[in-house]
Amino acid sequence: MSRRKKIDSSILEASKHFDAQTFVEIIKGEFSDFPDHRYNQKRTVYPIWYICLVIICGFFCGCNTIEEIAEYALLQNAWFKELLGKSYPPPSYSTLWWFLVRTQPDALKQYFKRWFIKLPDQLKDQLLALDGKRLRSANFLGHITHVVELFAAEDRLVLTAEKVPDKTVEKSCLPDILKQVDVSGAIISGDAHFTTPAVAEQIIDNHADYLLAVKGNQPNLEAELENFFLQAHEVNWEDVEHSFARTVEKDHGRVETREVRVVNDIEWLPQKGLWKKLTCILEVRCTRDFVDGRQSESATRLYITSRKDTASKFITWVRQHWGVENRCHWIADVIFAEDEAQTDIGYSAENMGIFRRLTMNMASVADPERGVASIRRAAVFGAGYLKGILGKIFLG
Repeated sequence: MSRRKKIDSSILEASKHFDAQTFVEIIKGEFSDFPDHRYNQKRTVYPIWYICLVIICGFFCGCNTIEEIAEYALLQNAWFKELLGKSYPPPSYSTLWWFLVRTQPDALKQYFKRWFIKLPDQLKDQLLALDGKRLRSANFLGHITHVVELFAAEDRLVLTAEKVPDKTVEKSCLPDILKQVDVSGAIISGDAHFTTPAVAEQIIDNHADYLLAVKGNQPNLEAELENFFLQAHEVNWEDVEHSFARTVEKDHGRVETREVRVVNDIEWLPQKGLWKKLTCILEVRCTRDFVDGRQSESATRLYITSRKDTASKFITWVRQHWGVENRCHWIADVIFAEDEAQTDIGYSAENMGIFRRLTMNMASVADPERGVASIRRAAVFGAGYLKGILGKIFLG
């Protein structure tokens, strides 16, 4: 049976009814308040909105570096003239480079809000995963580029991204992240880097709930949870009130079983008072059996949370948190070659990362049933596809 996916008819319709004049007016309006510190001549020849459009289209069409985007702009100059109804000179490598090096990332981050921000009622009960990522090849004068992202797991959207300040840790970004997104009603998950009473308090104070992994950075809490769940298993959970859920997934030559147990009665926990609104503790047991006869693998993870809900809900949320690796970081590294990017001077690494994620967001919104790699191929080879994507995003 063929696995080829047809182009979404709504994208083709958006391409057919694409109005160049309206599109240009909207794009100009979107970037009208963008801070531009370039010389007047550069502003006239290469408008900010045009440079940003070229970079986004370049990422859609398979470009991963500034050099590739500059070459793409040159080779596709006729296409841009048709798209915009007017000819603009293709920006050179140096034009793109200086723009990315000097532009304050905070200016670009505003477009997460304008184009992809979710309303609070849309984020209610949705898992927002906090996760850090290092841009491995971006290391200018010893300054490592490390970012923390807030990822809406269900919608597959990066809501915002913050660079970790030098000589600090991931959780130092959280106050800035929570200022940018209204997370009311959401569940914010994080690995052990974020598991501190201060982080829990910040999340609760922003009217959200936390779901935090417990590991060695909280040794006393970890020991108490391990001891409790060990004893509960020894008595086969007799007289231990809890909620239980199990999932079994078969894929890629393996069978993966997950079991989640949620316990609400935690008055016995000595550390309960240290964590604002701590409501439940969780144990997640994962087992992988391989059809080729390899030895089974198993792992146990522990969590604390302020959300009171069933194990069937938590098993989904825990799974979604780890999905950020596949649905965000894997795409950035494997499809956009982010880890290989050596752009590292000024703000260039962070700005290139923002453009990658804007492209990923646009892809998820405009054609959610198609993978990002397939979307990039369609943008290159599909007649009218990229124009249709731009039409859906900006012309509605």
